[in-house]
Amino acid sequence: MRIAAVVNDRAISAFDLEMRVDVAIYNANLAPTDEMRRRVSATVLRNLIDETLRMEEAAGKGIRVTERDMAEAIAHVEENNGVPRGGLEGFLARRGIPYAAVADQIRSQIAWGKYVSQRLRPTVSVSEEEIDSELARLEAIRGRPEYLVSEIALYDDPATSAAELRATVDSIVAQLRRGADFAAVAAQFSQGALARDGGDLGWIQEGRGRPEIDRALAGMEIGAISDPIRVLDGWHIIQLRDRRAVTVEPEDTTELFLTQVLLPGGPAEAAANTALAEDIRAGAEGCDALRARGAAIENSLSGDLGWVALADMPTPFRDALRDLETGTATAPLATDNGVHVLMACDRRESSERMNVRDMIYDRVARRRLAIVERRLLRDLRRGAFVDLRG
Repeated sequence: MRIAAVVNDRAISAFDLEMRVDVAIYNANLAPTDEMRRRVSATVLRNLIDETLRMEEAAGKGIRVTERDMAEAIAHVEENNGVPRGGLEGFLARRGIPYAAVADQIRSQIAWGKYVSQRLRPTVSVSEEEIDSELARLEAIRGRPEYLVSEIALYDDPATSAAELRATVDSIVAQLRRGADFAAVAAQFSQGALARDGGDLGWIQEGRGRPEIDRALAGMEIGAISDPIRVLDGWHIIQLRDRRAVTVEPEDTTELFLTQVLLPGGPAEAAANTALAEDIRAGAEGCDALRARGAAIENSLSGDLGWVALADMPTPFRDALRDLETGTATAPLATDNGVHVLMACDRRESSERMNVRDMIYDRVARRRLAIVERRLLRDLRRGAFVDLRG
């Protein structure tokens, strides 16, 4: 078969690339047009190259993905999509999605997750002096705004022209504003270190990120998707999920296991979607009923969201769910992604709050780990033989 790229001594076939494009477009809920496939192919190929480099690095350090690892991960995917155990292959086949490509992506994610956990995370430490310094800094800016942000990063690459990269970024922004799920798009296309977390950067304060992103955040509404942001080495797209005043107090650790029905659409569909969402809410007596309604709609954005920290949710979601009984649906909630109906299936209550020093340690260590991972991938790229065959 035709070869799309050679990475060291491994080949990525054109068929491999086509399958992964199918997976990326489906998971990100993008329009499956020929134009969209053309625009995202270069980004998907770059991610496949990075994935190959990660797999080689992990294998070279003795990291192995076992059959049990795969079985557990696939079971988790099935659960999140409301698919019976063992039914993922058929579920994907009915949607024209190649199972082999999904399995390869899952295997890569497991291997790299193990590598980061076993090899990179132990190298990251935060001293007591650094925690003291961060606490002092937070105290000095108490009351100033901080932002809950997700990010998609696409970096410059000699194999992709500046015009092609910009066109891809513009296409992604357009799809996000039409209702594509930001976290799913980030997981499939972002080249940032936190792509596997849906691009979740957590809470960031003014002056702690790139100046270009700070300027964009200052003028954004909650839930909005930014215009493409040009930085020195590429492009960023950000979503402002929430805004609050900087505080030094510990965060609430209450978590909810959420399921949702999301009816994607813009302002033109808002009235019809709200009416349908209200009908879904009224008829959803418990999580199984809400999952069934979501499955009937056959919308990949509906289903279980897993355990989510209450403190990390956008303000409208947090306010709607904080005192809502388990198994009761929220009223329809409108965002830029569409109209949501949410339900907490379980709740983990805790009377304790995270120690403030532990909270600071986690924040600083997470940022530092992302930097270490990004630098490692850059070094792997520089040291690799990569031949793009076009």
